[in-house]
Amino acid sequence: ATRFIGTFECDADSEFKKVILDAKEEDIKLMKSPVGLPARGVRTNLQFSMEEGTAPKVACISNCVAPCNRGVEAKAVGYCIADRLGAAYQGDTDTGLFFTGSNGYKINKIISVHELMEKLTKG
Repeated sequence: ATRFIGTFECDADSEFKKVILDAKEEDIKLMKSPVGLPARGVRTNLQFSMEEGTAPKVACISNCVAPCNRGVEAKAVGYCIADRLGAAYQGDTDTGLFFTGSNGYKINKIISVHELMEKLTKG
């Protein structure tokens, strides 16, 4: 699914796409997730602010993902997955969480879905 971020048709904010386009292989890291599974994403300001203890406050208001246990796990890892993914989608490079696959750094330009499908099916 990461590959489709690099398409004109993807409705994520242009800043989201820029984070993926600018990512280098060493920028993509595994991190802890509040749902108990490892997550892979581009290391951005969010991770640095979590390390410094200045990340956005975790306040669970929806219990959106049961394994998070009403924010208990989010507080343990330092971020609310719903809030941070939403911030990324809206292009917030300071507090957004930019998930990507391990090959996300290979996206180097924005193309159409048609062109991507041609590449995927015909090489």
